Amino acid sequence: MKLPLWSRWLAIFIAWSVVIGLGALIVSQRFPPNGIAQFSFVFEGKSPWFNPFEPGERVTSPGLQPEGWTGQRIIAEPVYGSARLPGAYDQLDISFETRSIRQPLAELGLLRDEANFNFEMHPLWSEALSRGWRPVSLGSARGFVREGFADSELLSQDFSKLMVWYATATEPALSDRPIAEKTYEISLRGSHDFHVVPVDNSIRFRFVVQDVNRNKEGKNTAAFRLMHGDELIWTEAVNLSGIADNRPSADVEKTIRIDNLKPGIYRLSFIADDDFFIREIRTEHPRWVIGPRIFFGDNVGWKPDIIPAIAWTNSIHAVAETFHKEGVQDVTLGQTTVRVGKTHTPFVLSRRGTDRSGFARLEAPAGTIRFIGDGYFSLDPDINFLPYPRRLTADADPANEGITAVLTPYQQPTDLGDGWWRVTTSYSLFDTRELKFVLGLPGMISRAGAFDIRYASLEYRRPPLSWPAFFETMKREARSAIQRLWP
Repeated sequence: MKLPLWSRWLAIFIAWSVVIGLGALIVSQRFPPNGIAQFSFVFEGKSPWFNPFEPGERVTSPGLQPEGWTGQRIIAEPVYGSARLPGAYDQLDISFETRSIRQPLAELGLLRDEANFNFEMHPLWSEALSRGWRPVSLGSARGFVREGFADSELLSQDFSKLMVWYATATEPALSDRPIAEKTYEISLRGSHDFHVVPVDNSIRFRFVVQDVNRNKEGKNTAAFRLMHGDELIWTEAVNLSGIADNRPSADVEKTIRIDNLKPGIYRLSFIADDDFFIREIRTEHPRWVIGPRIFFGDNVGWKPDIIPAIAWTNSIHAVAETFHKEGVQDVTLGQTTVRVGKTHTPFVLSRRGTDRSGFARLEAPAGTIRFIGDGYFSLDPDINFLPYPRRLTADADPANEGITAVLTPYQQPTDLGDGWWRVTTSYSLFDTRELKFVLGLPGMISRAGAFDIRYASLEYRRPPLSWPAFFETMKREARSAIQRLWP
């Protein structure tokens, strides 16, 4: 039976309306007039916009959990997830509804350099700052100030009262006069950062370096680099003559003198793999410290005697780890002693309540041990100074450590009740094919902790749609398409 003409026209109209409507929906999602594309969803693994965290052995399967809530539980770290880009956007605001179980701190990173696996890390959650602190902005400075203290604490130059969490404090303009040269016989393994106050507008050091040649694939090359903030001042390679077997190289002395520097704090970095050892340091500087990492190596191939690892540090919390059975020992930080009882296992040292100010003595009598602190280390109590504030770490308790302000871009979370919080961070976006994330939960395994996620929201932003903005977006979309076709 032939349909009436009006019925056929109605069917055609409906079909075209559906096609046009679907097209308009797709275009509005790809090119929203207000420049904002938002996607919110239960974190159960069904959204096309975010792939849940993995690997599987560190997380539960997303969906209904045994306790009756829906989402995903992280039980070890780090874990990795990824988001699908809806187009060319300038900024991403990413939010999660989370619950922390014996895990006081979380950090989220966006992959920026795939070749070197480098992430741009941002604060995501801090239990310490969730109560008793208020967000403060003063000019370009952002952070949190403890209740009962003035907003101006955020700009304090007293670094003993200030902490940082992915932020930088204002650098003091420091300058010293040289002292009689001191020699430090030491065995520092691998890369280290030395934070130095210039003397007479100069940096003056002499290092004795050795390559122990335990890794035959090593290139026998290390380098020194001097930075002032983000500015590269000087760099130079150190070449040690390679040999065919695994015998240590001869000692090489490297003299560093860089003049005509302005007052401030400089970072002199030794960049090398763990085959390289700094065996001796000589300098005229009265103020210089190392950190936040210091690695005391062994003396095999250099001296027959064991040199104890002795330093002074303003760190309240530090992690000790040894990679050789010779490094199993008791380690003392101030009034605290911890047994580093096995290799390849981090052990936490925390100074006690009556011992949480100034620099404390750190000692590991057998050496052969690595420390990572929330402050800095010195080889002599006479050269101690604070180049920067201590870092907020998972073990920190800033309110009970004399801290009055924390410089950080951390965004204040929203209390949702029953232990759940909405946490948010933001990233600037560039032309890219996929967004890959790492979720860091420091110390989670040692606390038998967990981190739950039940809901997520992704909000992509760019300028509201206009003809110039539309053509710029189309160019970026074309570049992105070319990258996908020809990576």
